[in-house]
Amino acid sequence: MKTYTVKSGDSLGSIAFKQLGATAKWREIAELNNIVNPSKIQVGQVLQLPIESEPTPSTERADVVIIEEDPRIYYQYQTDTTRKYLGKKFRKGIFRPGSQITETFIQQNPNLLADLKISKSEVNALLATSENEGNLDAVNTWDNSFMSFGMFQWTLGAGTGEGELPALIKLVKEKYPDAFQQFCGQFGVDVSADTNATYGYLIHNNNKVDTAAEKQFFRSNIVAYRFVAAGMDQRVCAVQILHAINRFNLFYFNKTDKLGGNSLFDLLSSEYAAALFLDNHVNRPGYLWPCVSKAISNSGISYEQLKNGGDREEMKVINQYLNVRETYGNSPMTDARNRAAVTKRYLDAGKISASKGSFKSNRALR
Repeated sequence: MKTYTVKSGDSLGSIAFKQLGATAKWREIAELNNIVNPSKIQVGQVLQLPIESEPTPSTERADVVIIEEDPRIYYQYQTDTTRKYLGKKFRKGIFRPGSQITETFIQQNPNLLADLKISKSEVNALLATSENEGNLDAVNTWDNSFMSFGMFQWTLGAGTGEGELPALIKLVKEKYPDAFQQFCGQFGVDVSADTNATYGYLIHNNNKVDTAAEKQFFRSNIVAYRFVAAGMDQRVCAVQILHAINRFNLFYFNKTDKLGGNSLFDLLSSEYAAALFLDNHVNRPGYLWPCVSKAISNSGISYEQLKNGGDREEMKVINQYLNVRETYGNSPMTDARNRAAVTKRYLDAGKISASKGSFKSNRALR
């Protein structure tokens, strides 16, 4: 087992980037070392580093055999003696960080994204955020949301509540019906009629999955395997990118009294701002508008001045916002400073722009 000793200035994100090649893998380190609060690691602390998962094929097969071992779970096909890694046993289910990295997929599949009417600017903002989140084939069945899947860990929802995962599956069904049939339909899984673009419920064998008892089935290892296989399929990955970008529709273009009757896009419209706001919304959605409002107040710039201003006013407010979000609320953003450093790295490398008006959305075309 490979280990790493924490040094002054380290964070889980920086350790993951240096040791594993991607900031997003900080979650793997946290889970492996039973770290509840990722911002509280100590100099001199020895951390175990995860072993890379074996690659997973991109198609779901019916002849899969699940092999449970402590503490890992494998699968193999009846026609093959090779065992492949599914996930690590953890609490009520399994944890799999995945191996399909968002940036790699985007680089290798530009035509798929173009077919879904995703703009280059939207991709840029997402990439500057995605390292802080999960991989495309990530699966978690161990917590009270029963099944979490993909780059933003969309869930079934706790208890009787709605979840975001059905909305993702609904989008797969709309964009790629053959992929939906392969990974869901043939196994009696569908989306309920009341599922919208954000939340909803699944249907399993004609029953609405809206209770803990119904949701329990989705903790099973065979279901985890099907989601892992889906997360390695190019069509499903492309829809994950689209669904992640559609999240902007929830917070970026809506006018609100919390921002003086303006939308975030009216006030702060650079790719840099869009990426930071997406990061905030994924981690602490309820904090985003209040954090920006407080940052504008702290900057001494009025809403009207910011709306009609240029790059200088935009950057002044962004800098205030980055300070505010580190400490805002009873439970501030997780590892806010290091998450912001990931986005800043994309800015410094010229991969995103801090110029006002540089964020271009294709939402009207979709």
